[in-house]
Amino acid sequence: MEYGLTSYEHIYGILRIFINEPSICKNIMNHKKQLEDTEIVEFHSKRWEDIAGSHFMLRDLYEAQVAPDDPTDIVKPDHLFTFYNLTGISYQVVDFIHALIKLKNTDALENTFIVDYKEWLHDDDTLFSRLSKQIMLQMKPISKNI
Repeated sequence: MEYGLTSYEHIYGILRIFINEPSICKNIMNHKKQLEDTEIVEFHSKRWEDIAGSHFMLRDLYEAQVAPDDPTDIVKPDHLFTFYNLTGISYQVVDFIHALIKLKNTDALENTFIVDYKEWLHDDDTLFSRLSKQIMLQMKPISKNI
């Protein structure tokens, strides 16, 4: 079984053609690695600031609450499209997912007084799924006009 060269080995080989000193080539490769690592951290930090920052800002501004027992659930698109433009998903949908994750944990399953906890959780999941689809259907046409 043959394996190809890694990108590190390939670049190192090309460097060795032009620079006949292994220590200089290794120093260049180490410097390249440091630059790439710094760039990766900066990229992911910026993405975190943009995506998470916009989500938390919008979530804090969002005042509407979902009434699970209300059959006339009102679905509204996001009032600001910052998070949607970065991710392609409504921050409200992310909040629904977070709410379901909080509801379904081992402590809640064991220490609840609700008899039909799993059924109740399934009902919430179904409701949030329906609302999420409606929100995303309303978001797509609006986002195309922005």
